[in-house]
Amino acid sequence: MANFFARERLGAYGLACVLALVLSAPAHAAKPRIHDFCAPVLPGFAHCDAAGLKRHGVKAHAAALGSIPYGPADIQDAYGLTSVASDYGADQTVAVVDAYDLPTAESDLAYYRAHYGLPPCTTASGCFRKVNQNGGTSYPAEDTGWGDEIALDLDAVSATCPNCHILLVEASSASSSNLALAVDRAASMGATQISNSYGGGEGAGETTFESYYDHPGIAVTVSSGDSGYGVEYPAASGYVTAVGGTSLHKDSSARGWSESAWDGAGSGCSLYIAKPSWQTDSDCANRAVADVSAVADPNTGIATYDSRDGGWWQVGGTSLASPVVAAAYALTGSAAAAGGFAYTNPSWFNDVTSGSNGSCTFAYLCTALAGFDGPTGMGTPNSAHPTEPPPTSGGGGSSGGTTGGGSSGGSGTTTTPPASPTPPALPVPTKVLSSVAVRGASSRPARNGRFRVKITCGSGPGCSGVISLQIRLRGGALRGFGRARYSLAPGSSKWVVVRLSSYNLRLLKQRHRLRIYGTALDGDGTAAQSSFSLRAPTPAKHRRR
Repeated sequence: MANFFARERLGAYGLACVLALVLSAPAHAAKPRIHDFCAPVLPGFAHCDAAGLKRHGVKAHAAALGSIPYGPADIQDAYGLTSVASDYGADQTVAVVDAYDLPTAESDLAYYRAHYGLPPCTTASGCFRKVNQNGGTSYPAEDTGWGDEIALDLDAVSATCPNCHILLVEASSASSSNLALAVDRAASMGATQISNSYGGGEGAGETTFESYYDHPGIAVTVSSGDSGYGVEYPAASGYVTAVGGTSLHKDSSARGWSESAWDGAGSGCSLYIAKPSWQTDSDCANRAVADVSAVADPNTGIATYDSRDGGWWQVGGTSLASPVVAAAYALTGSAAAAGGFAYTNPSWFNDVTSGSNGSCTFAYLCTALAGFDGPTGMGTPNSAHPTEPPPTSGGGGSSGGTTGGGSSGGSGTTTTPPASPTPPALPVPTKVLSSVAVRGASSRPARNGRFRVKITCGSGPGCSGVISLQIRLRGGALRGFGRARYSLAPGSSKWVVVRLSSYNLRLLKQRHRLRIYGTALDGDGTAAQSSFSLRAPTPAKHRRR
């Protein structure tokens, strides 16, 4: 996994750009496979932690409890939230921080909530709000993978806490700096919980980003990763609740559900972040990951709806677990924002005692055991525990305030939460920077080494810069693999041809398939990056004489 926080020369409010290859589907029918929504990244950038299966004909009210993919009734029943979710949450605002834009975020959310009979949550009612990392409405470029992530986050919050208000903050790109700034923006706009479903490998520079995740009074949750044993940042931050993952199944037990550690959940001992005072495990001298967990196995995932990517998906990953925990914490209120909340209230969590995500020196860091362990932390939510009466009128579409202020359940006499200090707003830059998304046109180049990429410019200024392609050599060094210039007007798209050198084309033919990392550097000095798989060109057919 690439180092998430290696140094990068990026502007504070950067260009939104991502490269993601669109692969053609095989002609023959295939068994459904788990699809990772976000590709690997190089240092300085993050990937989302979502994965899913394509689904058709998702049922709502007709589906029996425990039918996969799960819906709101399943999530609430599994975590003992059904009763409290019907009364609480209207004075809480769960923020989800993601990169890039999903243009249909609000309409897709409306479709999902109507499908499951949840109350509307709209901009008009004050329940839903969508902003860029500056707090404005000039949104970054659209990206399919991160769009699926956005849909998952919004639907997971809705499923867990139907009455909660939702704030979507879209970072200009998946760079470490832009995502961190988006977290600060969410805090400044009154979020009571902030869910972050992304991460990257650790690096010494991550300590300089700790302040962006330090928001006293706000529960900040972060997915632990989807690659099994190993630590990601910002899940390793000492100021967040790191959320691991489980496989969730309906059964005949007293609880009605059983869970085991999902083998894809991230966990381990941080290399750089000091151990928080509320962690007491002795074999990891630094910060141990994770703190808590929730359903994450894509095979036991929830249904999500993204009209920009084919409609219904069955989605999991720790990207699901993070917003589920954030929304469950919203039902408890401000008490859940305290550092070490799960450690001081172990009976409020379902202890997960089976399953593993790999091998490690100290078994508890990669194997679910009684009490604390790495893959599942202190366990999964076991009901919510508000300390005050619920607001007199709930419902996601009600007129309650959009800033929860961290109260436990409202005053009991008004739908508007008690006034609370609001952090000062971050300065909005006077110069709005460009935003561009790039998508591979095919999985392999032509025999002459040329292949096309489609570039789409966001709704802000025009886009102009250079796309640079790289590959990783043995030992981790990077080698240039191709480049091309782009220039296009706001809101437009065009095809750009990238030509490989003869040497790189021969290398691709020898290796048959290569992971290509593409970085777009815009003229304003900002950058964004992702990757795709490139296969060797199809050999020429020889005619028979």
